[in-house]
Amino acid sequence: MWQKDILLLPEDLIAFAWSAPMRDLAAKLELSDVGLKKLLTRCGVASPPQGYWKKIRAGKRVPALPKALPRRPGESGRASVDARFAKVMTIAVPLASNGPFASALVPEDLDELHAQELKAIGKASVPHTLDRPHRGLVQILKQEQRRRDKNAEREWTFDEPKFDNPLGKRRLRIFNALFLALSKRGHDGGAYVRDREIHAGAAIGDTHVGLEIGIVGSHRTVRQQAYLRPAPDLPASTPLALRIDPGFDRKNTVSWQDSGDAKLESKIAEIAAAIIVAGEKKFRLSLREGEERAERERIEKEKQRQEWLIQLNQKRLQNLRTSGEMLRQAEDIRALVERVRRAIDDGSADIDPAVLEAWQRWALAEADRIDPVRSGQINFNAPQRAVALTKA
Repeated sequence: MWQKDILLLPEDLIAFAWSAPMRDLAAKLELSDVGLKKLLTRCGVASPPQGYWKKIRAGKRVPALPKALPRRPGESGRASVDARFAKVMTIAVPLASNGPFASALVPEDLDELHAQELKAIGKASVPHTLDRPHRGLVQILKQEQRRRDKNAEREWTFDEPKFDNPLGKRRLRIFNALFLALSKRGHDGGAYVRDREIHAGAAIGDTHVGLEIGIVGSHRTVRQQAYLRPAPDLPASTPLALRIDPGFDRKNTVSWQDSGDAKLESKIAEIAAAIIVAGEKKFRLSLREGEERAERERIEKEKQRQEWLIQLNQKRLQNLRTSGEMLRQAEDIRALVERVRRAIDDGSADIDPAVLEAWQRWALAEADRIDPVRSGQINFNAPQRAVALTKA
């Protein structure tokens, strides 16, 4: 069955990875040693070098355990691993929503973070061509090339290049410059095409941030496939605006746009730094949202528990009433048997002794069968504490 991953402190995962040979650790987790090593690599944890354990057994000097890297912007500061690790390691709780968030790479103040990232990015220009694209645009550019090749082979094709116009190329160049600037700081970005539009985003640590580049103001349009779209011959100088959309929902956005001689191309470093800050800010907000979600889940579980306790108590009360009624029936039968016996003894009734004996055995057996104490109908193992909690 699928199980949710768990969170571990990076330093705990490093200590585990270096505590025994990989094969022994993998056996504890019911994984292969290759699978465990891949998982550790994905979490950024280096395995002991070859020959490490032979040197340990020989009493030779070995490298010290590597230290966990400090948290970067947008990172959770935790390693997400297979739930099977819970058998051998302590689960870590997420960072608290009120911080502290600072690390050697992340100041507590977001304005300081922006200044730090802007300085580190330095000069960021927009290349005139896409000859050396960021990997996040490679797929789009390959698709565009395939369309060009088809057009060259045929006089007409339905699937022609979508961004072979001045404005389309400019948008791709701006995205490329932003992704390259982010990569300087260890972050990533990517884009894909849907409905003839570029959908882009940045990966800041473990946090994803949406990006959009659109035309500012009114502009000529053409109808393509029942949609009104910007005219393909719009000049590259058409005013554009770039928007950071942290939640991909057009809420809490930050934007820049062409203004006079200050084009978006001159603001790449500033925008890239702002994207990094947006990733860190979204991460911090997500902690609060996570806590609020966990509290809602706790309240809902407690509500369900209380409802279950009420139903349980109602069922037990009904069973108790049933037991009382069954006991009364059993006692009535025994009282009847006793009355018949007295009637025989005082001579007020004339019944064949053999018939009486058979009837008496049958009646008392029925009384015992109905009796909730003798039959075990009463459940003395019911959760008394649960019922007490319900009443409280």
